[in-house]
Amino acid sequence: MSYSFSLWGEVKPIMELRQIEYFMAVAAHQNFSRAAEHVHVSQPSLSIQIGGLEKELGTRLFDRLGRKVVLTQAGELFHVHAERALRELDQAEQVVQELLGAKRGRLVVGALSTVNSYLIAPLVSRFKQRFPDIHLQVHAQASADVVSGLLSNRLDIGICLLPLTHPQLTTVPLFEERLALVAPAGMNIGKRRARIQDLARLPLVLMPVDYCLRKMVEAECAKAGVHPQVVLEMSSPEGILQAVAEGTGATILPELYVRSRLPGMDLQVIDLYDPTPRHAVGLAYLTKRHRGLAAEEFAAICHTTMRDLQSDPEQSRRNRPTRRAAGQK
Repeated sequence: MSYSFSLWGEVKPIMELRQIEYFMAVAAHQNFSRAAEHVHVSQPSLSIQIGGLEKELGTRLFDRLGRKVVLTQAGELFHVHAERALRELDQAEQVVQELLGAKRGRLVVGALSTVNSYLIAPLVSRFKQRFPDIHLQVHAQASADVVSGLLSNRLDIGICLLPLTHPQLTTVPLFEERLALVAPAGMNIGKRRARIQDLARLPLVLMPVDYCLRKMVEAECAKAGVHPQVVLEMSSPEGILQAVAEGTGATILPELYVRSRLPGMDLQVIDLYDPTPRHAVGLAYLTKRHRGLAAEEFAAICHTTMRDLQSDPEQSRRNRPTRRAAGQK
């Protein structure tokens, strides 16, 4: 604990940055031993620092439930502001480093789960060649989670569905993602192209109703006067494809995502028309937040990588990680 002295000689404690970092580690691991290992200190030292922080704030930040610890209501409130403070410090360091011509720091990106499967591998490869010392984190998420991550300052940049209208966010169109009908190889569709109206007779495996992709599919069906026969709802695109391959039903997913998964799966892809369902995907970031050189370059590389994938769809398949590599961290 550090101290400051007022004009009247009163001694006031000042919380230290390491106390906030220790607090965040305990909140993340929900265990003092694992948190101590993460920040490379002994458990007694960590406990003393957390105790000092709680004494300074005048309240408990954690409830001890055996070996597990959980945030109290005060701890949850403190966590929101502590996370924001650490992010602000990261950004301050990044701005100074860029002024000095350095290429260090951290970039945290949220990307649509489907887009993540075919775009991120070649994108990250190109980005790391340009910025080998930037610590890059990419989180595969639903579009709504990307937006909430940006607004809560947890993400530097997002790849999400458009249109997106929010007074705090700026968006840049990236590409249009076309959706396709995917069915088991043994399902008798009877043609290589199908109208939206043809979906009325098919059992469908779709995402839950609160997902943007599901809403878009239902909107397109409503235009054609079709009520989709949903036999199964799943939130994982990978799980949906597995269910379809096993004969549960057909589905509607982004074409580039599906084609990146086709090798080794017994599936058929049918083009949809009248109308052809598609949605816009773009980059998003906080309007008033400083975008450093790394974020600017990430956005530029994102555009060029996507153009290359659209001109050579087979590249998405070649860039798909193997099952073993995909499971490694």
